[in-house]
Amino acid sequence: MSVEIRVPDALWQSVLDLFEQHDPSVERVAYLDGFRVDETGYPGTSPDDRVYIVVTVVVPDAVLRPRNYLVPAEAVSAAGRHLRTGRMTRVAQVHSHGDDFVDHSPTDDERAYSQRAGAVSVVVPFHGRTRPGLAECGVHVRAEAGWRRVRPESVIRVIPSVLDLRSTKWVPKPEAAPSGGIFSRFRAWTRTGWTRLVRPRSS
Repeated sequence: MSVEIRVPDALWQSVLDLFEQHDPSVERVAYLDGFRVDETGYPGTSPDDRVYIVVTVVVPDAVLRPRNYLVPAEAVSAAGRHLRTGRMTRVAQVHSHGDDFVDHSPTDDERAYSQRAGAVSVVVPFHGRTRPGLAECGVHVRAEAGWRRVRPESVIRVIPSVLDLRSTKWVPKPEAAPSGGIFSRFRAWTRTGWTRLVRPRSS
């Protein structure tokens, strides 16, 4: 069985934006929710493969500390309330460390969102301040024997949020400056009146 998680690039930037909205000294945590993709019949796929597309970032009401975090039971419940109504699934967890250490600590192992085989946990370095890509993060997968770190590209696939293939783009022309005030209108009136006075009359 293999696990692949497809993350739109704009959604990952949203995770980093949300991580910026915290006390700079504490760890952060978020969940990635989405849907499982049925790829039955596609070449090179197996019925046991699990492919997910992430569509929503959830930030739980967690207790955040400099070296760890805790998501209380009531906060876990609130953060998962939408899953059943939206027929969604929790795809992965993301949390941060304050330095470049992106392995799982024993506390990370214990407090991960899930202990089921195939669960995925992403550790972001420097609390996301350097705005790292997913390839620069620690990616961990829960196996039967425990959590193990894997190469990010073996599990995570970043996909574009927008594909703009237009060869040309319409650029609006700047609007003409509005005509002047009463003085400008007076000048226009005098020019019109003078033209009428000097215009020769036809015989």
